[in-house]
Amino acid sequence: MMVAMTGVVLLAQLAAVVLAALALWSIRHELSEKATTRLAWMVTPALAIVVAAVLLIVSPGKRYELWVAAIAAGLAIGAVAGALMKVNQDVGQQLLRVPRTWDGAAAAALLLLLALARVVTSYLIVRESGRFGVLGAAAAFLAAYLAARYVIARVYKVPRAIHLDMTRGVNPNRTLIA
Repeated sequence: MMVAMTGVVLLAQLAAVVLAALALWSIRHELSEKATTRLAWMVTPALAIVVAAVLLIVSPGKRYELWVAAIAAGLAIGAVAGALMKVNQDVGQQLLRVPRTWDGAAAAALLLLLALARVVTSYLIVRESGRFGVLGAAAAFLAAYLAARYVIARVYKVPRAIHLDMTRGVNPNRTLIA
């Protein structure tokens, strides 16, 4: 029974690594300044939430108060980051574009590192966990950051964004206005 449970946990952790890698790949539009659909914008925070949930579930330390504090801090900081983003939109094609931003990609990259760290520390390094739940809390912080950043940008910034004619996957090389 214990071997089967360990196999399930390993599969969950490996799935978290794959999903975190997909989250990092899905935010490439922010680094390349290319116009993308509203649905594509939603993929990164959705994947980040799933990765954080998996990492919290498989966490050997269950510190719920730390996790709640990390989520609250991530939501607050992500909301500020979302409010500060400059967004342009193409209303007819429902495309969005932001100037090159590093914070979202950095958060997704850190989430991937955390998922990899969970696999490495659980199966490749022989050490006893401190059972503090810090890795899970960090993942929850990053997921909350990405989610709040998306929601505030989508709800607060996009309706106020100016219209520019855009083509999906293309950088129109125009200056973005707040």
